[in-house]
Amino acid sequence: MMKALALLLPLLTPVTDNLRIYPASKYILVPESQAHLTFGTAEDNRLDPKSIKILVWNIKKGQEPGLEHDFKEIGKDRDLMIISEGFLNPLVKGIFDSFEDIRWDMGISFLYKKDHNYATGTLIGSRVDPKWTAVRETVDHEPVMQTPKCMTMGKYPLRGTTEQLLVISIHGVNAVLPGALDRQIEQAAIEIRKHVGPVIFAGDFNTNLQAKVRMVMKAMGDLGMQSVGFRNDERDTVGGNIIDYIFIRGLHPKDAEVLGKIMSSDHKPMLAELAVTH
Repeated sequence: MMKALALLLPLLTPVTDNLRIYPASKYILVPESQAHLTFGTAEDNRLDPKSIKILVWNIKKGQEPGLEHDFKEIGKDRDLMIISEGFLNPLVKGIFDSFEDIRWDMGISFLYKKDHNYATGTLIGSRVDPKWTAVRETVDHEPVMQTPKCMTMGKYPLRGTTEQLLVISIHGVNAVLPGALDRQIEQAAIEIRKHVGPVIFAGDFNTNLQAKVRMVMKAMGDLGMQSVGFRNDERDTVGGNIIDYIFIRGLHPKDAEVLGKIMSSDHKPMLAELAVTH
């Protein structure tokens, strides 16, 4: 196990006996302090506050055909890519690596012991290097797999200002009561409250119950965050509830669309062009 970890995750702090394996030795839990992985090289120094193009997408670990083509095509002009269910098997890692001008920060939720110890989690890809990064692991674990979710966070410099853009990539804890998702949202809220500057909080929130939707909307309203609307809202729903969102503060959308014809994941890619509000 240790040899495989060393090969697959060379940029991690050396893994110790803190690793926990659940259940039937299928999953390896990585301590939050060791769950941040970085790879790739950014091409620019600062984002353009007048035009920040983003992709937000749950890619379902690359399990559906066509992801390589679609991801490369959709992501080629993006300044930020906010990804849920990233997976570091050769196919998906190869897609990430194909973006030669993007730096990737990954928050590892867990490793698949049954699948070569490949890591899964949330990512932020950016054309600029972040000035600050963090990973937040959920306190609550999903009941069947007994694994947590992770959020990946970064702060990115903006051209012409000392303010930075806070970006948070979420994959909401699933198959749990609303209180567990509320605790995860609060982890993000702590950073949003103290941040001075624009914010993007986006991803798969797993709001599959109306109670979860209401809770997230209230939390976002309390933080001064607004949900981005789309000119062709074809986002996926579970039980009639939208589960993928882009929330913003200190920004306004110049354009936003959902790529409803894309079939290479069970979630539709969300694209937006944002500008900092002055």
